[in-house]
Amino acid sequence: MRYKTYLFPRVFTLAVILFLCAFNRPQVDDRPNILLIVSEDHGLHLSCYGDEVIKTPNIDQIAANGVRFKNAYVTESVCSPSRSSILSGLYPHQTGHLGLTTFGFGYVMPVKTIYARLNAAGYRTGMIGKLHVMPESEFPIGYHPIISPNYEKKNLGQYADYAGKFINQDKAPFFLMVNFPDAHWPFITQIDGRPKQPITENKVKSFNYLPYDNATIRSYTTALYNCMLRLDECVGELMDKLKGSGKERNTLVFFLSDHGDEMARGKFDIYEAGTKVPFMVNWPGNVNRGAVSNALISTVDIVPTILDVAGLPAVKELPGKSLKPLLKNPGLDFREYLYTEKNVDETDLYYPRRAVRDKKYKLIYSLLDSPKTNIVAQRYMADNKGPLSPLAGSPTIKELKTASPLVQKIYRAWLTPNKVQLYDLENDPWEFNDLSTSPKYAVVKQRLLKALFKWQKDTDDPLRFPEKLKMLSQENDTIKTSKNMKWRYPQYLYGR
Repeated sequence: MRYKTYLFPRVFTLAVILFLCAFNRPQVDDRPNILLIVSEDHGLHLSCYGDEVIKTPNIDQIAANGVRFKNAYVTESVCSPSRSSILSGLYPHQTGHLGLTTFGFGYVMPVKTIYARLNAAGYRTGMIGKLHVMPESEFPIGYHPIISPNYEKKNLGQYADYAGKFINQDKAPFFLMVNFPDAHWPFITQIDGRPKQPITENKVKSFNYLPYDNATIRSYTTALYNCMLRLDECVGELMDKLKGSGKERNTLVFFLSDHGDEMARGKFDIYEAGTKVPFMVNWPGNVNRGAVSNALISTVDIVPTILDVAGLPAVKELPGKSLKPLLKNPGLDFREYLYTEKNVDETDLYYPRRAVRDKKYKLIYSLLDSPKTNIVAQRYMADNKGPLSPLAGSPTIKELKTASPLVQKIYRAWLTPNKVQLYDLENDPWEFNDLSTSPKYAVVKQRLLKALFKWQKDTDDPLRFPEKLKMLSQENDTIKTSKNMKWRYPQYLYGR
């Protein structure tokens, strides 16, 4: 009895100490890490999307372990505006980022980027590769070892090496964006031994959306495919670093392209080949592994998704939606209408348009009065460009004179489109047959126009006002191209 009386106070004291230590112990931050992988300038040229020319096993593995989206879209088919949406969750017309930073464009409205939101929430933030969104002050990036666009595709092994250092830096949750440059112009068939086994021109033909085939286009197609093989190798090295860190199970991984190919009816335009991109999400234990979703999703959904999985409050001003419900149930009815846009891009590619699609139909609306020549098509189809031009992925006007009537019709509709175009994407996925003048589709046309105009109003699109559009058109036609371009549109479009 004396022994028990003697022992009890000591046991009790020890228990109290252990309880207090446990109560006061710093809690482990188990919020998920986020790895956002963004490649450049390519469409669905991946074997997981059914491409039969090349195999992309590393990117395919992300899809196999996660959810692959078949109907994913960027907001605009050129780098800076597209990335401005990826990083802000807003459409380019909402922020004023109407074109490339190279031509003086940037956010003109107050914007809180995902970097600012996660940095304030205690996440470590990093980026590898170019930002290409202005102003840089909106991006509190803690780790940015590669800032150049690296269009020469040199030293690509450094991307995974730097990523590994950042991932393993400490145990705090991280947000890391890795921007691979591969399919951006210039197309490079092989560099530094990458890809290990390039494909040759005899194994390829022009992409289906063109629809034209010649030696120049095949050479571009071949080189772009080899860019995809090199990209796949680099993504594999990056994912190996994540696996080796032991943090893979608690990391949400996105993979997508910032827009489509720099080929005819692709980059700089609003057709499917420019705005529809590969998009997959992997989050071990939190996704329906290997699932495929037909949901209409947009890059404005990325920021709401990240906020959701990070346990941060939703932001009602953002037009997108969290993709988290789709990760477990990919068949959910997620969105009725999806929207894309085109603004200035570059001063010599001005052809502002808006587009809306539902599960079956897509409508494109030109903000300019018709008939009006599509300057993008005009540049691609010009007779006097050389085969090393970045816009040579198209037949020329001269070549089209001897093409079939159908091909001539398709390219004529691209060069001088109707003010309203309507396509049945189920039966015409490459938008070859404009249905807008057919009485049979009048009801569909009006329904989509109504949805488009409502979206413009709901998102306060300044170009819905003819007088503002006229001022932007006049400024675009007269502004001087220089390194220090200064636009006036922030004043008359946004009151800034």
